[in-house]
Amino acid sequence: MGQPAVFLDRDGTLIEEVGYPVRPQQIRILGGVARALARLAEAGFKRIVVTNQSAIARGMMTEQDLDRFHEALDQQLDLLGASVDAYYACPHHPDPSEAVRPELAVECNCRKPKPGLILQAAEDLDIDLASSWMVGDMWRDIQAGQAAGLRTVKLPALPSYDAPRPPEVVPPTAQACDLAAAVEIILGEPISQPTPPAEAQAPAWPKDEEPTPEESAAEAEPEAFPEPPPLPEPPAEEPERPVAVPEQPVATATEREESEAPASLAMCARCGQEIPAAAFATGAAGWRNGFPLCAECLSQQPLDAADRASESSTRILRDILIELRRIGRTQQPTVLSRLRLFAYMFQALALFVGLWGLFNQENPIFIQSAIFLQVLVVALLLLERRS
Repeated sequence: MGQPAVFLDRDGTLIEEVGYPVRPQQIRILGGVARALARLAEAGFKRIVVTNQSAIARGMMTEQDLDRFHEALDQQLDLLGASVDAYYACPHHPDPSEAVRPELAVECNCRKPKPGLILQAAEDLDIDLASSWMVGDMWRDIQAGQAAGLRTVKLPALPSYDAPRPPEVVPPTAQACDLAAAVEIILGEPISQPTPPAEAQAPAWPKDEEPTPEESAAEAEPEAFPEPPPLPEPPAEEPERPVAVPEQPVATATEREESEAPASLAMCARCGQEIPAAAFATGAAGWRNGFPLCAECLSQQPLDAADRASESSTRILRDILIELRRIGRTQQPTVLSRLRLFAYMFQALALFVGLWGLFNQENPIFIQSAIFLQVLVVALLLLERRS
């Protein structure tokens, strides 16, 4: 018998929905996703991502770009103590007018709402579909899961990305507000009804016997309880004595602003719970690998070698490293590359040859040479930008 699994949509379920994410810098893991994936792993469920990636057919990214994107997602999940077992992606698009790559403009069986990705993963990884689930924010995710015989959980989607439920799609097994709530449904057990107290139950009489009139009267009459003892009389009231109240210092404007500051400073990147500011001040909550973690998740996240050496100094160095990486991604290099240098040289030569051709119009070779040099300059600048 195969192993149970939870098939997961990617955009809008694990990470924020941004349309067509093609760069690792666009990855934003949703709150509570890491804790939910960790709970599924502890319960013995495989975590398999099935996603439509028509950006490949549209020419916006390649298969290698998609692999690098998923590697970056794995690295961020690993920092939060979570992981997925496999990724299955459909690169096709059925509309040839929108597909840049003609070989991918086909009607396939792997593009959701068709169940091809789920069935292929079940065959490759020996998955028991009868005990598995599908979780996604789009109705095509639910339709694909139902076509594969899975139980389904529908998450809310952005209105601009999802339409109302199609008439051919039956309602899902359950609905949840996010992946953490969906995992609660998947791992939940039926709630047992509480047993009524013994004094509220009717007396159990044998089937062949009936209560005698005396027993019925005894049951009907309430049991006599002894009267409670009289309460003691309250003591005589004493005159109130003035109480000296110490004067309270008047709070300054800064102290009032600090006291009225919001109690929530950040949200835990692993479980999605809000972290009070006091937890950071006392050291109960903190940062790990650039992510804020609550007290419970922080205790479960092991310290790396740098943290064991010096927690405070390493935190400062990590913040500096993150800021340097951000600056490196946002700023363009100021060093003049060789390609741009050659482009400037050819540009000057093109201007010189073009001006010379204006004075010698009887010989068109100068104008042609200037046009050729100008095209070469444009090609060098495009090559420098791609590199």
